[in-house]
Amino acid sequence: MNENRILRVALDWSVDEIDPPRSFGGWNTGRVVQQTHESLFEDDFNEIPDSFGAPTKIIPRLASSCEVTNDYSRYIFRIRDGVKFHDGTPLNAEAVVINYERMCCPGSPFYSHAVADFNRAGVGLVKEVRAVDEMTVEFNLSEPNPEFLRYMTQEDAPGAQSLISPEAIRRFGPDGCADQAPGTGAFQFHRRFETEGGSAVELRRNDEYWFGPPQIEGIQYLPFPDLEARVQALVDGRVDFAYSLEGADLEDLAARGFSVPEFSPPYLWYLVFNQRDPRISDLRIRHAIAYAIDREALCEELFPGAAVPACSAIPPGAPSHDKNALERYPYDPELARKLLADAGIENGCVLQVEAAQAGSAQLNPGAIYDRISQDLARVGIQLDIKLHPDWVTYCNQWREGAPADISFSEMSWGMSCDLWLLQVLHGSNKSPYGFNAGYNNDSELDELLDRARKECVSSERTTLYREADALIMERLPILPLFTSRRGMIAYSQRLQGLTVINQCWQDFRHVRLK
Repeated sequence: MNENRILRVALDWSVDEIDPPRSFGGWNTGRVVQQTHESLFEDDFNEIPDSFGAPTKIIPRLASSCEVTNDYSRYIFRIRDGVKFHDGTPLNAEAVVINYERMCCPGSPFYSHAVADFNRAGVGLVKEVRAVDEMTVEFNLSEPNPEFLRYMTQEDAPGAQSLISPEAIRRFGPDGCADQAPGTGAFQFHRRFETEGGSAVELRRNDEYWFGPPQIEGIQYLPFPDLEARVQALVDGRVDFAYSLEGADLEDLAARGFSVPEFSPPYLWYLVFNQRDPRISDLRIRHAIAYAIDREALCEELFPGAAVPACSAIPPGAPSHDKNALERYPYDPELARKLLADAGIENGCVLQVEAAQAGSAQLNPGAIYDRISQDLARVGIQLDIKLHPDWVTYCNQWREGAPADISFSEMSWGMSCDLWLLQVLHGSNKSPYGFNAGYNNDSELDELLDRARKECVSSERTTLYREADALIMERLPILPLFTSRRGMIAYSQRLQGLTVINQCWQDFRHVRLK
């Protein structure tokens, strides 16, 4: 490859195994997979958002069209002609069926329990997937799911509905495709190599790409877990593009000529309250914690000009996000002390909490917890903080659910699909079965989320999700702290042709390097 035509991207953590439906490495993995693998539908990366917080538009990618019944319970996809996986296997209806049998058909020889587990929120309602003819696939769902196509676009959700070669599934088995999972994307996995910052990944151009080969010849994804090292790599020209710079001096980067766009990715940094902790199960204590944390000061001190306090559990860039959502918990330490006293904690307490030391879009959990601990100490709550050194290990342990002695944990997540609320807070998704890691069990919320999920009228669905959000913000199974406004990405003038949309990953199919 021509070294001058390789795009180098700085990440904040290593990339997990490249097998999209079976991965749980966070957005860093999704950022790679977006280049190598494709779903039937994807975000439109060529259309600039209509407004600052607008959700992405979704369009056919490996499908050329889709017919949907009025009740959103049957989807018929026409598969795009002339597409091949990186190993030369043609994309057809059989390939799609095998991929989805891997996700949701226990009786199939291609079924993987791990893949099904990760993708349950997206495909759990699929009761049948069948090839109508060589290039047509029909999905029949057990109940209406108007968000089926939008959820399909989510990378590392965890898991993903990105398709891999059926020959790889046959050859390596449904659980043996790590880094051996050819996709159909504009770039193909070439190698994994070690750097000082961890495991890096190199992609090479797919010269047979169905939409035409990219102009650049390859991409290297290089991990720099330390923010200063990531910034310096960008400034020195060792990378052209960097993620997770919210804690950097963004004005200095802009003054040096780097693009530091402002946009609304579907991102929340939030606390997950363990409701099996008898203290945390008391709503007064959760409210006290919310009033005790000065979120505006946290954003200004740690991420100036980059982060803004979150007032909602629905992130920006999601269809039902309300930019006018009320601020329910202004900084009020006096009220926090009163609530703690009412709950019988007049002489203070110690809470054990945990976080990742660093990781995919985690920013700086240690500094965030230190800032939170200062606020909470002022109202009598001391934090005993445990930081996990490895991000992927933390993710897997977090998904298993909070240990009995942990009062709250943290996560940075969110989706451009409202189904995310159900995935992380519905009672049917309590850990370890799902991603309700704080064991929230709220029948009223569950009923609202169930109604919203099945509502076929878009405006009424938005109303239901916003009602659910209001209930979440009142009962606080999670506490959203902030979202990203600027600094999730920055790139040099050498990179040309990138369209920035309200998403947490980018599409490099059409970029150029000067």
